[in-house]
Amino acid sequence: MTFPPILNKIVVSVTSLMILSASAFAAPNKRAPAPKDTDVESVKENYWNRTSDGDVEVVQNRLYSKKNRLSIQVGAGTVSTDPFLNVKSLTGGIGYHFSESFGVYAIGRKYLVSDSSYMTELKNGVTTGAATSANVNRPNSYFGGEIQYSPFYGKMSLSGASIIHYDVHFLAGLGVTDTESGKYSTPSVGLGPEFYLGNTVAIRFDYRLTYYSETIRERILTSRTSAGERDNFGHQLSLGLEFFL
Repeated sequence: MTFPPILNKIVVSVTSLMILSASAFAAPNKRAPAPKDTDVESVKENYWNRTSDGDVEVVQNRLYSKKNRLSIQVGAGTVSTDPFLNVKSLTGGIGYHFSESFGVYAIGRKYLVSDSSYMTELKNGVTTGAATSANVNRPNSYFGGEIQYSPFYGKMSLSGASIIHYDVHFLAGLGVTDTESGKYSTPSVGLGPEFYLGNTVAIRFDYRLTYYSETIRERILTSRTSAGERDNFGHQLSLGLEFFL
């Protein structure tokens, strides 16, 4: 049966609408995929220790701990204290760490003293034209106590091949320096980094500023035994190892 052209268009349109409606009812009602929900707090806890109040406390994954441990340190270094003296030092100490940040040490130091190049020139008459010397007071040893505060802890990459753990400490001490002319009370302050080689060994570098008031022995004039008093400021650099027990 032949329909007029206009009627054919109407039939085709109605048929198409019926097919689309049937497909819409037959297909399940699908939702667009939603992004997976992420618990931000649990992610943070994988990287940070938190107190009961939710405050950040310390960085996790501190591989080497020194809390509640004894340690022994040994080291050697140089001391800048008198232009006429060349002073080296050997250091030993034992400490206890109450926490990762606070520790106390008993420190002993032996000084190895020789003439500086300037003193050698004086004795050879290079400077004055005649052999002479200078008034000095040679240090022999030091013994005292020291508090260590280590507020900074971190990690760094070494050429992308390994991770080095380290902390930075500040030092405050008080002891006695034994010299040729007597023993003198010696306060000190210092700082330095410590690089951990493992759970039991670390390399430490220390700088200390020490002070004591000393009496200088007379070495040139025979009419007096003392050349007077002076303030002695010492700049001490040392490199050593610390062993954790």
